Amino acid sequence: MKDPLRLLPGYALRRASNAMLSDLAQRLSPIGLTPTEASVLMLIGANPGITQSDIGRALDIQRANMTPLTARLETRGHVVRERVDGRSQGLTLSTEGQAMLTEVERAVKAHEAQLIDRIPAENRASFLAGLSALWEV
Repeated sequence: MKDPLRLLPGYALRRASNAMLSDLAQRLSPIGLTPTEASVLMLIGANPGITQSDIGRALDIQRANMTPLTARLETRGHVVRERVDGRSQGLTLSTEGQAMLTEVERAVKAHEAQLIDRIPAENRASFLAGLSALWEV
């Protein structure tokens, strides 16, 4: 069967993204996190005291979705809120959140290694730069 879609870069990118996201979700499933939750934990771990708004901007998550996402992580004991100023609250990882971050990093590292192994060696140097050029403005 002819597949004219395979010649479209946007289609190829979407298919690749779906495949990689599915793999990451499978790797995170045993520890009970989604890729988005794992990304939030990684950002908080790297930026203690970061606000929900900053996380939402960094990950392109709408404010309406950040509140329940943060509440889930807080309910599970992964995240602690700390007052930053009069109305802002920063997020930090709890002790349990730190332990979970270690598991997340292990799963993400395995995922990333498998991903980069699928890229031909001669294309690896430009791979990330090419992808970044599509979404960084």
